[in-house]
Amino acid sequence: MSPGADPQSEVQALIEEMGIGMSKFYFLALGQGMEENAKLLIERGAIRGHWVMLQNCHLLTSWLKTLEGIIESNVKPDKGFRLWLTTMPTPEFPLGILQKSLKVVTEPPDGLGANVRQKFT
Repeated sequence: MSPGADPQSEVQALIEEMGIGMSKFYFLALGQGMEENAKLLIERGAIRGHWVMLQNCHLLTSWLKTLEGIIESNVKPDKGFRLWLTTMPTPEFPLGILQKSLKVVTEPPDGLGANVRQKFT
């Protein structure tokens, strides 16, 4: 993710476009003390087919190995389940998660004009 990127709004737009409904979308900004909440959202989402977004994974790198274990333990999630993770680049991000993921990179556009156009379109 690049500074200023807002993937949550883009995922919400995708949910609406696909007709899934916002009642199946849960998001959590990670930070100290949020580990158990994140684990519960993932486990519940895997059973019920929710879309779960954990934002700012780079702020809780000490928990990322646990996250990898949680993901690995979900052997038969509901077919509607989606887990979205946002992070700034960090070498501490577990390779196992990266290898199993579809990765989307956001980068700021070049130049002032492109930045302004992106903000207002």
